[in-house]
Amino acid sequence: MNRADLHKLTQEIITAIANKQPLLAKTNIAKTQELIDQLTDNTTDNEKLVELSKYQTLLTLLNNKLK
Repeated sequence: MNRADLHKLTQEIITAIANKQPLLAKTNIAKTQELIDQLTDNTTDNEKLVELSKYQTLLTLLNNKLK
């Protein structure tokens, strides 16, 4: 998986929330979190880490929206 997958999964979460499908959104949040963790563990590039941090923040906000 790569950053394109990260963008796709994030968009799927937003779409699921908009379509009132919280279970799908939560499943995709879990997948996205795993991908972010994997990408974070495998990079030392500061620019990529900043980008992953932005996705992590967005993921946190989307997860809080479901609560």
